[in-house]
Amino acid sequence: MTREEWLSFTQEQKNARYKLQSKWQEEHDARVLQAIYNIVPKVGLPCTICYWSDKRAATVSRIISDRKIAVRHNKTNCLDWYGSRYEILSELEEEEEIFTKRRNGRWCMEGQAFKDGVHLMLHYQRHYIDPSF
Repeated sequence: MTREEWLSFTQEQKNARYKLQSKWQEEHDARVLQAIYNIVPKVGLPCTICYWSDKRAATVSRIISDRKIAVRHNKTNCLDWYGSRYEILSELEEEEEIFTKRRNGRWCMEGQAFKDGVHLMLHYQRHYIDPSF
């Protein structure tokens, strides 16, 4: 839609358009949340642990129950500290961290509240250490 077309709309037409956009956004958000909720972790699945501003590459190491998993950090090789470039290696560190699946379908570190807690993102790996801290 061009700017001229939008400016030619009446206020009722604009409000109808806003309602359509709002409805689409709500349906989209519901589909995204359902997709997140339906992710089933498996041993060896890559994941990312999100600590406030830092992110650590990890791998699911064992399934404790359908709502609890253990992950281990991947070893990394720093290529550029300030450029945040890391090579993620396939070797895993020894220490495990436990995450639980919450009612909203998201994974959070065991013993922490979901709000302001450490989260787990499944199916991709990213390693980022914020150099400003």
